[in-house]
This record gives sequence, structure tokens and C-alpha cells, in this order.
Amino acid sequence: MVHLFNAGPAKVPEEVKEQIQSEFFNFAGSGISIIEISHRSPEFTALMNESNVNLREILEIPDNYRILWLAGGATGLFSSIPLNLITSKDDVVDYVVTGTWSKGAAKEAPGRNGHSA
Repeated sequence: MVHLFNAGPAKVPEEVKEQIQSEFFNFAGSGISIIEISHRSPEFTALMNESNVNLREILEIPDNYRILWLAGGATGLFSSIPLNLITSKDDVVDYVVTGTWSKGAAKEAPGRNGHSA
């Protein structure tokens, strides 16, 4: 089985599309759509908990790692990740520059809490 975790395009299995279609207007019996549901609702919390469990299993993520679900485009994350993970001037930040995108991310590092890349 192949797992695609990119921005797309990607083939979605028929059974997944059918489940999305059947629950679109009534997610998890809540009576409202998944796109309308509060991120604080019990239904959404259950979805996130299940997603974390599944992702840990699929990617073999150890328990001592946290999974971050971040919204926004790639370039927006270039600054938000260091801003949220660097908490002191003693923290060490390493960037592996392998191409255009990682080069852009590394450029965001200088000046963040006194750090440089």
C-alpha cells in the first residue's frame, strides 16, 4: 500500500470517497457537516485522536514524538514552526538544505529568538 502525504493531486480510494460523501452532511451522527463542525466538539476531538493513532501506526511514530497538525501553506510554516518550537536562546536549530523549499525555510531562521541557520 502506498501512502501519499503531499498537497496532491493524489488518487483517493473509492471507499474513502464514499464514506466522505455519506458523512458530508452528517459527520459522525452530529447532524452537521465536517466543514461546519467546531474544532472543540467531541466529534472533532475523536477524529483527531483517531487520526493521531492511525498516523503513529502507519509511520511508526514513537510515543516520545508529538504530531503537529498545522494549517496553512508551506511558506507560512517556514516561520511558524521555529516560532513555536524555539523557546530559548539556548535551543539549537539545524536545517538540512536540499533544494529550493528547504533553502527558503533556512532563510527564515536568522533572527528568530537570536538564532541563525
